Order: sequence, then C-alpha cells, then structure tokens
Amino acid sequence: MFRNSRMTNNLQHALVIGGGIVGNLTAYLLATRGFKVTVIEADSLGSHASGFAFGELGDLEGAGIPDPLLNFSVWCNKRHESLSTELYEVSGIDNEFTTVQRVTLAFTSEEETRLKDHLKWQTQVEEYDTYWMNPDELTALEPRISSRCLGGAYISNAKAVEPYRCTLAAAQSAQKLGVETLLRKVTNLLGRGGTCEGVEFFGGRIQSDLVVLAMGPWTKLASEWCGIDIPVTPLKGQMLRLKTNGEPLKASFHYGSSYAASKSDGLIWAGTTEETVGFDETTTVEARDGIMADLLQSLPFLEDAELNQQTACLRPWSSDGIPIVCKAPGWDNLYICTGGGRKGILWSTGMAEGIVDIILNRNSVVPSLEELHISRFRGI
Repeated sequence: MFRNSRMTNNLQHALVIGGGIVGNLTAYLLATRGFKVTVIEADSLGSHASGFAFGELGDLEGAGIPDPLLNFSVWCNKRHESLSTELYEVSGIDNEFTTVQRVTLAFTSEEETRLKDHLKWQTQVEEYDTYWMNPDELTALEPRISSRCLGGAYISNAKAVEPYRCTLAAAQSAQKLGVETLLRKVTNLLGRGGTCEGVEFFGGRIQSDLVVLAMGPWTKLASEWCGIDIPVTPLKGQMLRLKTNGEPLKASFHYGSSYAASKSDGLIWAGTTEETVGFDETTTVEARDGIMADLLQSLPFLEDAELNQQTACLRPWSSDGIPIVCKAPGWDNLYICTGGGRKGILWSTGMAEGIVDIILNRNSVVPSLEELHISRFRGI
C-alpha cells in the first residue's frame, strides 16, 4: 500500500502520529489553519492515558510548577474552557468542563509546612481563590474526612474535564473538518537529508509535507527513526473506581501523590501509582491494595466501598517531568510533541497550540514555549 498524499493545490498535508488528546487537538488545530491532516494511531483513539486519566486540571502544583511552567499551566487551563465550548459547537460532545473544589491535605507537620509555603505564591495567582483550611473548616466542608488531618490548601475554583470525552470531542471535531484517521502502527520515517517525507507502517507507507510525533510514551521508539534521543519513558498509573451508597465527596481531595473525587458517572475515582515497568498496562492487586490503604488514611468511610473498576495507563514521562514541544533538531519538517506526564490533559491545549504555532513559524500566545525545547537535555 502506497499513498501519495502530497497536495497538488496549496494545501499542505500533515501527518500526526498518535491518537491521544495531544495528537487529536493538534490535528484539529492544524485543520482549522487550512492543513490537510491524517492522524495515524496504532490502537484506537484515546485508548491509553488520554482515555483513563483523572481529568482534573491541576495547574498550581506538580512537575514544573511554579518554575518554569506556572504561566504555561495557567494558560493551558484557561484554553480548556474556551476550547470546550468550541469543540462542543463542532462535535456536539460535551467534555464536562466544570469548576470543582480542590483540597490538598496535610497529615504531618512537614506536609503542613510545605503546603503553606506553596500558598505564599499560589495566593498571588489572580485566577484562583486559594487559602489554608484548618481542621474545623475541613470538617465543615467534608465531615467524613479523617480526624488525623492537620488542614489543607483549598482552591474554591479549580477546573476539571472528563478525559475520554475531551479526547473524543477533539477527534470528532477534527474529523468534521476533514481529518482522516488511519489505524496503523508506524514503523519508520521516510526521510532524505533532513527532510521527512512521510512514514512507513505495517502494510504500506504514506507521504506528507510534515510529521508530528505525538505518540505519548511510544515517542521514545521514534528516537531510532530520527536519530535523536527523545528522553520519554512510560510511567504507569493505576486508578480505582469505587461505588458507595453515601453522598458524593464535597471536593476533590489530594494527599501525597494520590487523590480521590466523585465523578459524573456516580463513582469515586481514587489513585494513583507511579510505576516504572516498561509498557506493561496490566492492573495489579498490589496497586489496588496500596491505593486503598492511602485512601482510607484520608477518607476512612470508604472502607466498605465496592470496587467497580480498576484501570491502568501509561503516561509519557520526560526525564525532567516537563513536556517536549519543538521542531526536531536537524530536521526541516519533523516535530515532537510529547511528555505531558501526569499533567497530559491539562497541558494538552498548550502543547497542541504551541506545536501548531511552531509549524507555522509564528509568534505564539502560548507562554514559556522556549522551556519545552528538547535542546534543554544535554547533548541534543
């Protein structure tokens, strides 16, 4: 199978490799700029981390925040709000963008000190209403919280989306604009002298004017194709979806590296793990027991909750926890857009908008894009 998809008119043809949230948003945005776009996905759209993420847009804590990505993260969150409306108008799919209360809990004096230190700069972010809650205030918010809790950093107006619907809205909006999707496993690039002419896959090849590598943790496999060490590895995360007869949680609660929140499906989603186990996406009893143990330390009333589903996904984790969004060094028309890690849903808007601006070689409204270039890794 050989497909020559180079345009005979003025339309440029872009190949986006990867059918997760970043790949589909990139395809959609390229289509709105007049590109002919094909998305190539090895499995099915949103079948990995983009479809099984938590979906909360935590832009005030985590990897790269506040330095160097606070402004980038806040921008990404704002873009989710406008984009959710835009994609709904095109696709008819509601990605359930919503405002939620969020509390990061402290159970030790060290955690309390750290969270209060973070509040010193978090309270300066004008987009958010955030402050410290003492134990009495926390109990008033959620009476079922553990009496061991020393307090928590509270955000009254955090944001969240439903991750699979977010990915589906982007994919179907792209398809409405003529984006084609091929379910194929890419095996190599077609290249000559620094110019990428397309890709090979099992059973054929397809030519194009440019290629975007948005393959999540599988982007690492492209290192051999393009001669660049792309420092991204899979970080496995497991999550539990729990059924309880009680009232929904009054907020999303975060503790250590874990969380719990009531979702629109009526279940409490609790997670997560951080496992370096290669491309193993199976769920484990050990992860289930560990997540439940952490959860019950914070919300002991869930001891009798029924396990409805356990999921696992592989997040694309760069070696410094920050995304990689840039033109591939040494290539004229090959681009890298990956490495969202545990913030892939949040950062997807800025990553997609940023890579499209780079492709168009124009000044971007996305802040801090220069921090996302792969050249920050020594030797690249």
